[in-house]
Amino acid sequence: MPIITLLTDFGSLYPAQMKGRILSRIPEATIVDIAHDIPPQNIEAGAFALMATAVHFPLGTIHVAVVDPGVGTDRAGVIVESGGHLLVGPDNGLLLPAARALGKPRAWRIGGSPRASPTFHGRDIFAPIAAILASGRRPETLGETILPVDLDYGVPIEEGRRLRARVIYVDRFGNAVLNCKQIPWDCACLKGHLLRRRSTYAQARAVEPLIILGSHGHEEIAVNQGSAAEMFHLAPGDEIVLEEGPCSKESYRSE
Repeated sequence: MPIITLLTDFGSLYPAQMKGRILSRIPEATIVDIAHDIPPQNIEAGAFALMATAVHFPLGTIHVAVVDPGVGTDRAGVIVESGGHLLVGPDNGLLLPAARALGKPRAWRIGGSPRASPTFHGRDIFAPIAAILASGRRPETLGETILPVDLDYGVPIEEGRRLRARVIYVDRFGNAVLNCKQIPWDCACLKGHLLRRRSTYAQARAVEPLIILGSHGHEEIAVNQGSAAEMFHLAPGDEIVLEEGPCSKESYRSE
């Protein structure tokens, strides 16, 4: 039986309409919700959530992801095949980090439908396409080959004893995931606060900020039993500057 995952920034109401479209065509499908609380229009956060999750699903899974500030415009829809998975959604970079994590991507452009709502392609285009693919249709029969829009999280920049990184995702615990696989120090400063590297959250004292390598392979700024996003006023897309510890007066004042 086909597995279809859904990831959106739609909240609780609109994903049910997408599920209805899929199940009307493929009633035996197993539909798995990855997340529907992606920050509105935040393509980078949606791409990270999809990338961190898709790799844990079996071969043959179809992933439908819709974070689509360009809905109704001339931006394309796309099917991406990679590593035995299929990904469906807007061609705005949302699918590419997950596709690269799965394997070597190939992509096909999918057109619109004259009956599609200009504000809800998730229901009227991407969900039906997923159902068609789940029935066994090959993606190359649905559109022409294209080079899809990419999404690049960038790389952290070392400047002597400083490291410039970017927040790419904030989870419900307030942990700030960085575009960084390795912070070079076990002790760093952020906005005047000392952060020590820990291997588990519980190794830190209550409400103590820390650095930790997340299960997804990216470094996180976290607070044990608290929220790094609240403590440091962080949101996806923010740039941070970490300084090798201990904290200096310059670090506190400038950051």
